[in-house]
Amino acid sequence: MKHLTPLTLLACGSFNPITNMHMRLFELARDHLHQTGKYRVIGGIISPVNDDYGKQGLAAAKHRVAMAQLALETSDWIRVDPWESEQRQWSETVVVLRHHYKELLKSHHIKELPGENNWPIEKAAGASFASSLTDLCDVGRR
Repeated sequence: MKHLTPLTLLACGSFNPITNMHMRLFELARDHLHQTGKYRVIGGIISPVNDDYGKQGLAAAKHRVAMAQLALETSDWIRVDPWESEQRQWSETVVVLRHHYKELLKSHHIKELPGENNWPIEKAAGASFASSLTDLCDVGRR
């Protein structure tokens, strides 16, 4: 049997409010990755931004998190993680990715190997994602 790399999908954003298309993005990404024959998507994470993000008309984080939780209550593989929204200030995408990477390593008792990303996290890209691409090669490093 061919080894499939386990993968967790992560979407950061305002989710102001969360929409069907946000959830559909996860389904499309999972289907595509499974079709490659290389990956097994084992989870999805919605990470609403902090209130300091500065977007005009942004609802309070506690409300955006609650809306996302309600929208995903029937999902058996996508969850909402409020960590990013609970920080003292807005966090760059690479900081959020590092946080989730470390949490996945801990929760699945995986030993991190120097220089290796042995538990991939795939960022589901949104409109404001391109500006942070240069920092992402650094996620699995300390």
